[in-house]
Amino acid sequence: MAVRSAALMGGAVLTALLASGCMAVEANPLDVNSPRMPENASAVQQPATADVGDDPLNLAENGATLCSTQPGIGFQEFTVLVHNEALETFTLDDVTLKDPDGLTLVSAEVSPANREGHHKAHGEGDEGAEDGDDGGHGTHGAEPAPAAASITAPAAAEPAGPVEPVPADGYAVSTHEYVNLVVAVSIAEGADAGTAQGVTVVYSTGGQEFTGTHPLVVELTRDGCA
Repeated sequence: MAVRSAALMGGAVLTALLASGCMAVEANPLDVNSPRMPENASAVQQPATADVGDDPLNLAENGATLCSTQPGIGFQEFTVLVHNEALETFTLDDVTLKDPDGLTLVSAEVSPANREGHHKAHGEGDEGAEDGDDGGHGTHGAEPAPAAASITAPAAAEPAGPVEPVPADGYAVSTHEYVNLVVAVSIAEGADAGTAQGVTVVYSTGGQEFTGTHPLVVELTRDGCA
């Protein structure tokens, strides 16, 4: 009986110690498969957006000064060659004239171009430029475009002509693409001539917005340039 009583007493003491936690065993002593929190959550850096500069389309390069007589249809078109050399696609959001005086922007349209700035026919590529000849690469030339050219349709037997232009607003200029930005301007009512100091384009990609002004100084007259 004494031995049995001692055993029962020892078991009671062990049970009390385990219950009190003095000899409790940790549930996961090796910390296996436990979720770990970073020591400093604020120190975790998000990947930064690529820095493409203030004007990744380089619209501010290679300006020109042009004078033209307004044709009888009431407006003249000027073409700016744009080349997207970045790795991103940019959406054109808005096109305006910089500091217009007596001039009104009638429309702004885009058509595909090759590296020389010529309008592309359907399926035409850039194979015509020789190696080492940039053919206008990186430039944004401007020239008055015959306003009446777009209203003359080619004969059915002739090769396919230039791709029809589309509105500039919302146009996506993909990487390495050449496009002609064609702005139609008109002399304001009551004025004999008008000027503008450039073509300003607002464009965007990935939530970033950019503004570039092509330094195309335009003078449009009713009676001819001096």
